[in-house]
Amino acid sequence: MTLSPSGASFQIVRERTRVRALFEGHDIADSNDVVVVHEEGRPPVRYFPRKDVFMVFLSQTDKVTRNPDKGDARYFTIYRDQHIVDNVAWSYETPNAPFADIAGRIAFRPEHVEFQADGHSAAETKIDDEGVDIGGRER
Repeated sequence: MTLSPSGASFQIVRERTRVRALFEGHDIADSNDVVVVHEEGRPPVRYFPRKDVFMVFLSQTDKVTRNPDKGDARYFTIYRDQHIVDNVAWSYETPNAPFADIAGRIAFRPEHVEFQADGHSAAETKIDDEGVDIGGRER
């Protein structure tokens, strides 16, 4: 684990497998290049490369929040099959240096999006801090 500027422990690793994000049973992201941020006291968060997110279903909102460690997050509303959920996804376009590996990637609120890793639902899998770290070393 690494210490953030605020003193919180964090680790950024790459998922070992393909991960899909589904909204109402439909793919909204599908990638073999998902980065997971593990922060002390928070659930892990998966960040998908924008190129692997079906942006046609997302619309950027005016909402911006500031995280002292990561920087400014911009939010997205999802529109899919006449279902709308405001601010369901976010992205740090230019995060602070310790979190540079999530730049431009998109994360989704897990209460609205189902994640599947290698075809298994989140209930059947567990995100841990194992895998390949950002430096490419096996953990």
